[in-house]
Amino acid sequence: MDEGLEQSWWANMPHELLREVLLRIESSEAKWPRRRSVVACAGVCRTWRLIIKEIVKPPQLSSNITFPISLKQPGPREHLLQCFIRRDNGTQTYYLFLSLSSALADDGKFLLAARKFRRPTCTDYIISLDADYMSRESNAYIGKLRSNFLGTKFTVYDVQLPHSRANMAKSCSTKLVNPKQVSPKNNKRDDVLVLRNKAARWHEQMQCWCLNFHGRVTVASVKNFQLAALPVNGHAEPQEDDVILQFGKVGKDLFTMDYRYPISAFQAFAICLSSFATTVACE
Repeated sequence: MDEGLEQSWWANMPHELLREVLLRIESSEAKWPRRRSVVACAGVCRTWRLIIKEIVKPPQLSSNITFPISLKQPGPREHLLQCFIRRDNGTQTYYLFLSLSSALADDGKFLLAARKFRRPTCTDYIISLDADYMSRESNAYIGKLRSNFLGTKFTVYDVQLPHSRANMAKSCSTKLVNPKQVSPKNNKRDDVLVLRNKAARWHEQMQCWCLNFHGRVTVASVKNFQLAALPVNGHAEPQEDDVILQFGKVGKDLFTMDYRYPISAFQAFAICLSSFATTVACE
């Protein structure tokens, strides 16, 4: 068969069918090293390249995470990007997946892994693109979460220090949620972002304080929380339901993590990891 004729058949495939094929290829990849399949599709011809460019966009525009760089790009503005975390207590490892369906638990697309390492004066959570190689020397290393000895203060470190660094202070004042304050380390910047717990509401029928996770959390836990932005430097008051990050339990060692603009998947994952930390001051 003439090679040029065969290529023209692929190039002239109906756009609707071609788009569906490429969407399936984009969503079927489960691990980072195989993302080259998406790039290979873009190299077939101009038609394929144009459609791939429509599909593969930053999370803020596509609600998709295709390449590792997307992990440090802001999430979508209009809605929460749904993910989930699996915990392995035996190895103290946490796995972040992108949800591929509306189900609370599915196979998902692997995004990140983190492992807990105890130090004499602190605890580190090494965050990596490779679940099998958790080391700062690895090319897959993208950052870490560090807590102080008491487990009351957390700092997120990006591999690009010092500008991509943030401080988190965790309080033990309530058992409803784990209150947090999150802000960039350089508090003089005008674009400072402060996140605080969304206030729980009293549920008359259940006779308890509750948060509305819209079905994304099914198990009561002290780890469950919702974070919303606070007005800073005269900015307008955010809407009551503008949740930036929510995290909650849905089963044994299974948790949902949903986030949106302006934080990234990496930042959201690091914040949620702080909920797994043992707080010496509260024991």
